[in-house]
Amino acid sequence: MKDLLLVLRYKIILFMKTNTPLTFSSVIKSAGISVIYTAFAVGFFLFTKSTIRYLLEVTAIGSFLLHRFIMVILFMFFVSINIGNIVVSYSTLFKSGETAWFFTKPMSFSKVFLIKFLDNFFYSSTTLLLIVSAALLGYGVYFNLAWYFYPLALFVIILPFMFSAGSLGAILLLIILRLAGRFGLKKVIASLGIIYASWIIGFYYVSSPIELVTRVFTYFNHVSLNRYFGFLESPLIKFLPNCWVADSLYWISRGQFHSAVPLIIVNFFFSAFLFSIAMLLAKKWYYKTWLTSLELNSDSKTKAVSNSGLLSFQNDSFLNSLNEVMIKREFHLFFREPGQWAHLGVMLFLMGIFITGISGIKVFLVENYYNDYLKTIIYLVVSLFSIFMVAALSLRFVFPLISLEGETVWKIRSSPLDHKPFLLKRLLVYLTLIFILGQLITFFANLQFPGPISMIGQVNSAFIIISIVSLNFGMGGYFSNYKERNPIRIASSQGASITFLFILLYLVFLIALLFVPVYNFFRSSHMYINVPLYGLLISTLVLFVTTIIISASFIRIGLHSFRRDI
Repeated sequence: MKDLLLVLRYKIILFMKTNTPLTFSSVIKSAGISVIYTAFAVGFFLFTKSTIRYLLEVTAIGSFLLHRFIMVILFMFFVSINIGNIVVSYSTLFKSGETAWFFTKPMSFSKVFLIKFLDNFFYSSTTLLLIVSAALLGYGVYFNLAWYFYPLALFVIILPFMFSAGSLGAILLLIILRLAGRFGLKKVIASLGIIYASWIIGFYYVSSPIELVTRVFTYFNHVSLNRYFGFLESPLIKFLPNCWVADSLYWISRGQFHSAVPLIIVNFFFSAFLFSIAMLLAKKWYYKTWLTSLELNSDSKTKAVSNSGLLSFQNDSFLNSLNEVMIKREFHLFFREPGQWAHLGVMLFLMGIFITGISGIKVFLVENYYNDYLKTIIYLVVSLFSIFMVAALSLRFVFPLISLEGETVWKIRSSPLDHKPFLLKRLLVYLTLIFILGQLITFFANLQFPGPISMIGQVNSAFIIISIVSLNFGMGGYFSNYKERNPIRIASSQGASITFLFILLYLVFLIALLFVPVYNFFRSSHMYINVPLYGLLISTLVLFVTTIIISASFIRIGLHSFRRDI
């Protein structure tokens, strides 16, 4: 136990310590980062508080529906942490050089697993905890809850919920690698994808948020009285952790803490149960699965080198030699790394689930034809989820772009070639792929809405995608780390967290920009008057100018950062 506590102690010291020399510029940079985090926390607090006030006081959806919306958000939160933890844990638990170093020390494999698991969980969850803390503060202030609500909600309700998602991800990763050695990685991942698709689709089928809203609104006179409408939903929902958390918050907000206690206890012990299962499997399988990961990594690199397909270096193309080499280089470097294509596959899978899940929006819009506020919120939420997926792709694959040059950065900087066209062409490759995916997502997301707003939404999406990709490119260059070879670790660094905060602020800007024009469009569509498209067109023009400013500024930052001292 002493060796475990010793390692954890120095992990904490390493996390708190900075290797940056104490200079005026480093102090200013650290102060600027602190200001960004503080400003974002304050902004998210105000946003949460105003959103709750708007939903309860303006649209009057009632406390039950508010917490059911929170339940859906928590479900997506759980799935994101769970799937993300599978991919990130593969890098942390199996590909990290530190793991191999620990294996040479007199420590059990389960202790190594515990150290790396906690390292991975808290390293990648810092920004999420900041967001959750700000959201809980806004929630508690609106409902005027006591001071002890905040530590209770964060450490006893939310943190165990997140820990359950992370533990389940580690369990699934061990099972995947255990089965991959016997049946092959592709078959196992395909089977897991089917299970996840069934799980997510099953949740929306059983919970049916759209149908629940329709049923609750039939009791509209009781909604304002904060009546509990749990009898209108499937009993299966009560077995999900996100429901335990949402119902706990519901009863606490109503002052009935005794009703929340059983749910809090179940959530806490479920987290402990999953963590115990993860540790038990690690004790039996961790070293074996680590050896399996070495074999899988070796096989993937061998196949990449011997590849003779369309993008093989043996085949000619219509491109000039420089562009051809660069594109094929990007392709082979990407797909020979299991963490890269596996993470891309997970994100594409989530996009497919999202596209499938919006099929019921049209029926809901028809049934609530005159509820313009509700239709506006639905449109913005669907659009923001589309943008958020594009942002996730950009943060994961564009932000590490410059850092992944690694040791070869010296070859590029010392060569007689101009590095700017090289970096811009690399950026263009990823921008093209993300642009196509983003436009497809937007097309299917807007398919359920009227034609004019769908076409304008498609144009807005193009500008937003370019802005977000450029933002990630510039921030990735500014916070470049050429010593880190793991793209997942780069995408989970402090610089990536700050970039994520900027993206969230950008989403808030989009809400403020689009809310009034979209609301006016829906309001006028059933009043037998001409639809005022000029409001939407003006917002598009503002977005176009914003895109030019953001893209030019951050691309310039990314290109300039490549020449600074390392």
